[in-house]
Amino acid sequence: FFDRNFGGHRPDGSTAIHQNGEDVHSHFFGQSSFSTYVIAHERNVVKVRKDVPLELGATHAVNGMEENAVDAVKRITGGQGVQYSLESTGRPQVLRQAIDALGILGVCGVVGAPSLGTEATFDVNDVMVPGKTVRGIAEGDSVPDVFIPQLIELYTQGRFPFDKLVKFYPFDGINEAAADSEKGGTVKPIIRVSTPA
Repeated sequence: FFDRNFGGHRPDGSTAIHQNGEDVHSHFFGQSSFSTYVIAHERNVVKVRKDVPLELGATHAVNGMEENAVDAVKRITGGQGVQYSLESTGRPQVLRQAIDALGILGVCGVVGAPSLGTEATFDVNDVMVPGKTVRGIAEGDSVPDVFIPQLIELYTQGRFPFDKLVKFYPFDGINEAAADSEKGGTVKPIIRVSTPA
């Protein structure tokens, strides 16, 4: 699983991209390529309604460099904490905040992928007493043909404004997108590849 999804190559070790005679790693989660055209298995393709944007929100934004994120979440939720949190950075400190921000019976999903062997800490009593759950998630743990249309329907109802979490970059701004993401300036950078005429 790890090698196929994070190895940066096909199962046989080859890569689809080369530059100056050298292999360039690609195939993140067996699919990423940044190419104008791709070949995708039908299980990886989901139809999206034509009346919604193709890009895949939040009611509040908290800058953790300017204020304590957990305190801010507790304030926003009237001291209750959130029912669900999602850690997507792979940083142990952020995972701790995601757990600490949970309310009673809250669930923290972990999708961030730190280096192998990375460890994190949390207050055991703060997890045990309120019945919090910390759950690892691999590739969404969902059926895309069902889940993505459900997310799109929530978006069209105004109940999942994911557009507030994304920022678009032209293909030649890919390095800026990576830097903004690493600095925390952008939650989800999306690279727009223009299609040839």
